[in-house]
Amino acid sequence: MTSTPPDLVPAGEPAPAALPEPESAILPEPAGVVSSPAAESPAVRKVIARLTAAAKYRDVHPETVADLVRREGRATGDAAELERRVRARLHKVAALHLLTARPAALRKALDRADLDDPQSRRDWCRQVLAGHFSTAERLPDLDAFYPTLFGLVPPPETVADIACALNPFTVPWLREVSDARYVGYDFNATFVELGNAFLARTHPECEIRHEEVLTDGHRVSADLGLLLKTYHCMEGRRPGAGLALVDRLACRHVVVSFPTRAMNGRAAVFVPRHVEELAELARDRGWSWSRATLASEDLVAIHKE
Repeated sequence: MTSTPPDLVPAGEPAPAALPEPESAILPEPAGVVSSPAAESPAVRKVIARLTAAAKYRDVHPETVADLVRREGRATGDAAELERRVRARLHKVAALHLLTARPAALRKALDRADLDDPQSRRDWCRQVLAGHFSTAERLPDLDAFYPTLFGLVPPPETVADIACALNPFTVPWLREVSDARYVGYDFNATFVELGNAFLARTHPECEIRHEEVLTDGHRVSADLGLLLKTYHCMEGRRPGAGLALVDRLACRHVVVSFPTRAMNGRAAVFVPRHVEELAELARDRGWSWSRATLASEDLVAIHKE
């Protein structure tokens, strides 16, 4: 793994603990179960207002905050208890402890980086990717990652990368196998700003959008949808959410990936269960599916067409 350069100073966070294994996935509640704004309790309205205005969560999409408050609001009507519960949930959902480089340092380094030479660009991107736990895991397989992924699906013209985080910095490798227009989605404005600043200099036909894709009624359309090592996190946020998103994505093909090992270094024992969920969804919908495995990542492709 490429070591972090002086520009990308570690933030001094303690090593992240292993993520808890997500609960068994179930089908999500039907649309409309979460109370509408007009029916919200005073506690829910108060906590939404407080947390969306809080500096700590200024980069988290307001819809993400509101969705968590409304769902936690089913369990308590006490504003103080509700805020405590939602803050704990936001810590897990935002998962900023996984970003080991300071965003401000990343942005300054980006402004100074030599991105004109393709090899220098890739070398610098490897340094950036090393600054987030998820993309750092992929570094040993990065050269083989997109050839393997695109070997599972027909050539797309558009790619939607859901919960992309720092993955836009892998677009130089994507470009080696595809000219597809890349659009990333993330509820964290920090990643959106960094990704767009990089793409504006290197791949201006691509972009990152600050959106919350798990809320009811949100539509994402592309030839290929990517949920890279994020499905199990969505299931941890709301059981059934990842499966429902795969189902409703307006994409011809969806590739879902999982780490082969948990953050504690042990085998990712939750993966077989999630793969079976996806396979069952494909069978129920009359879709086909395929699979490929790299040393660090397991890829499942759902073929809707």
